[in-house]
Amino acid sequence: MIRILYRHRSGTVVSDLPEAQLPSAIRDSQARLWIDLNAPSAQESELILSQLYKFHPLAIEDAVNESHVPKVDDYGNYLYLVFHTVSLGDERMDLDTYEVDVFLGPNYLITMHQTPRPSIERLWDESRHQQDGLARGPSFLLYELLDYQIDGYIPLVDRFEQQLELLGDQIFREQSQRQQEEAILNDVLTAKSSALRLTRILTPQRELLYKLAHNNYNVVPADARIYFQDAYDHLARLTDLAVSMRDLSGSTIETHLALVNNRINETMKVLTMISTIFIPLSFLAGVYGMNFKFMPELNSPWAYPLLWLSFIVIALGMVYFFRRRRWL
Repeated sequence: MIRILYRHRSGTVVSDLPEAQLPSAIRDSQARLWIDLNAPSAQESELILSQLYKFHPLAIEDAVNESHVPKVDDYGNYLYLVFHTVSLGDERMDLDTYEVDVFLGPNYLITMHQTPRPSIERLWDESRHQQDGLARGPSFLLYELLDYQIDGYIPLVDRFEQQLELLGDQIFREQSQRQQEEAILNDVLTAKSSALRLTRILTPQRELLYKLAHNNYNVVPADARIYFQDAYDHLARLTDLAVSMRDLSGSTIETHLALVNNRINETMKVLTMISTIFIPLSFLAGVYGMNFKFMPELNSPWAYPLLWLSFIVIALGMVYFFRRRRWL
């Protein structure tokens, strides 16, 4: 689907410009355009990217084929950018990422994505572009998009960090209950995977904002760079927090495995003690069960009770010995 938000040189803003009027709007260098491609078809991508704007084939190929890390490519009279948005996944500790491709020119901004993005929908408002957005230029509109996205990261990261800490507490609580072992392990592994994915996205996205703030791109005015610098500072703090979450998730896994191993060791210790106690008892029972005709104890009426008394004394004596040595 193609959506076109058009700001005429007179200041009039139209959010539903017909596609038939798009070529004439493109030719007007004083007008400003925001074209949003939401899950576009091959024909729609061909129309906008190839026929009307004639972008470089490599940039078009990257835009059509997803799964790229955040980056910015300078093609002289326009920039091609890739950044990612983040939302909570279906599982408790899961995060989903969505790619957004952007073409930034002197008087236009083209966004391309496969699912609706809240940051784009929030800015798709005619009244907003009377004073902000396209009124200040496509570069400022791009800054607002990135700034909204960064603001959206904060509650997600905070919530994810809170859930990760609760998961760490749950590991110790479940240690006494010994239940839901598979669910806990799944949450811990999902948390680490999500933290790694978030770090892999935020780190290059931070570099993207650094380039927008410090490089002399033709389509980014000098007065817009300070805004990208501000966004870079915010994202840098989030990136550091994502790295700490990655480390925390890794330590949570190590703690979980250590507790599991400790529980297994406790179980093995108990089983070993039981086996050790029964070794002398089995020895005496084996001696008593030997089939010799001349065994002095066979004719004694106290032989059987004395044997059981020996069993009890040996077992209690070994338990006492183990406790003295703090093995039990």
